[in-house]
Amino acid sequence: MIHQEEMLTSAEQEALAQRLLVAADQGQGIEPPSNDISYTFADAYRIRRLLVDKHLARGARTVGHKIGFTAKAMQEMYGMTGPDFGQLLDFMVASGDLPVPVSGLSDTRVEPEIAFVLAEPLRGPGVGIEEVLQATRYVIAAIEVIDSRVGAVRARAVDSIADNAGAGLFVLGDRPTPPLSLDLTDIAISMEVDGQTLSGTSSDVMDHPANAVAWLANKLVEIDGIGGYLEAGDVVLSGSATRSVEVRAGSRLEAHFGPLGDIRLDFS
Repeated sequence: MIHQEEMLTSAEQEALAQRLLVAADQGQGIEPPSNDISYTFADAYRIRRLLVDKHLARGARTVGHKIGFTAKAMQEMYGMTGPDFGQLLDFMVASGDLPVPVSGLSDTRVEPEIAFVLAEPLRGPGVGIEEVLQATRYVIAAIEVIDSRVGAVRARAVDSIADNAGAGLFVLGDRPTPPLSLDLTDIAISMEVDGQTLSGTSSDVMDHPANAVAWLANKLVEIDGIGGYLEAGDVVLSGSATRSVEVRAGSRLEAHFGPLGDIRLDFS
């Protein structure tokens, strides 16, 4: 259940969702909404639900979820105290075979992540690592391209949530691997973007990336499914072990995920 009271009227929530949709359509960010109005996490969840529903009304399909701010490095960078999440839609799937189009997005940054592709639905409460691993068909390397419409580093937590956690695009690797065949706490992850190199390990994501997926399965029930639920076939981006890095048209990325292989991308 959502424990905070909503501060905004339904009309105000609708208006903010529409502002975020227009910003996404135009590829131009807006000032963090919390600079001008006060609103709670309960409002933010409703606004994000309205925003996603607007995409669905246009014919988009949900394909999964993304979890953000799972690593301490990212929480410190953005002033967060815990994870957030957004829904992934089919138009966010990008191919690594062609340059990834970012010139039509706003405030684009990239993160290396481990994605979980579910064979079975996961629904809390009480989901833990073991339940996640049993429900996962395979894990796979991924790059998330964040498209923040709310000022990224200047935004507050409620702004990020309302903005669908900056969900933009994502690219999956080519080495799907059964999760029980790996030590998911000890995968070295590194990423180089335009000469800047960052590195971390999979345990930097909440000690175990499956912990992040479990957190989300339990959180979605807590907020009455306003963010949907984890279903069979869903892709779940478990969060980054490193800080995010800015990319723009012309950028090049090379990321290494140990036994999960490599991803190399150009951006246009």
